Amino acid sequence: FNMVADAKRPAGGPFTLDQGKASHDLRLAFSLSIDRAKLAKDLCADIACIPATGGVIPKGLAGYLGDGNDPLAVFDAVRARSLLLAADPTGTKSKNLVYVYDPENPFNEPAAKLLQAQWLQNLGLSVGLQAVPHTRFITERLRGTYVLSRDGWAADYDHPQDWFDNLWGQAAGCPDTSCTTGYDTKAYDQLLARADTEPLNAAIPDYKMLSRQLIDDVAYIPLFYTVNPFLFKPYVLGAGSNNMFDFWWNQIQITSH
Repeated sequence: FNMVADAKRPAGGPFTLDQGKASHDLRLAFSLSIDRAKLAKDLCADIACIPATGGVIPKGLAGYLGDGNDPLAVFDAVRARSLLLAADPTGTKSKNLVYVYDPENPFNEPAAKLLQAQWLQNLGLSVGLQAVPHTRFITERLRGTYVLSRDGWAADYDHPQDWFDNLWGQAAGCPDTSCTTGYDTKAYDQLLARADTEPLNAAIPDYKMLSRQLIDDVAYIPLFYTVNPFLFKPYVLGAGSNNMFDFWWNQIQITSH
């Protein structure tokens, strides 16, 4: 979502924080209307991706909220319709919305079409799709050009700081510099500053509180976590990976077979 309306962010739109409860409920409606189990099954047969239900940080990395602990990942079409009707009774706010994505990644276009179909089925909204070349897409997204767009993140290292410093808040440049959503609140900045100075074991509860702030403000729509499935012959020993890296290739053994 574009969540900030100011002179430096051209997108505007119905999801901005300054519109209060109505925009909050509209964002929530868009999230609750998505059946993530169906999305993951249709998109990747539950092999190369799984539903994102544990917050912005995926399972196995520090800061994960736990399976099913992200309320934004709940599928509730009835509540979503009710929220939409209350937030946009005339339909003017949600009319002519466009979801923008970069098609180079093989997941992005089919995911966009699946989202479009679910929003139509579960909200009764016809959301347009716009494909934009990757380099231009990233540049324009970070300038706040898009009302509704694809976003994603891959960890550079296993620490919540890598997520919360780079995607939201003043540390990331929000609201107006290199920030997809524009999301920045005083509470977020203060808690992040404290968490970033703490040892990891002490900081984890604070980083999880930051996740809760994002959830409470509906700053994102969780979709799926990508996974890398591997198939090994039984005579291959020591091969595999953790959530960050492959196991050392020079330690793999090929046994007699």
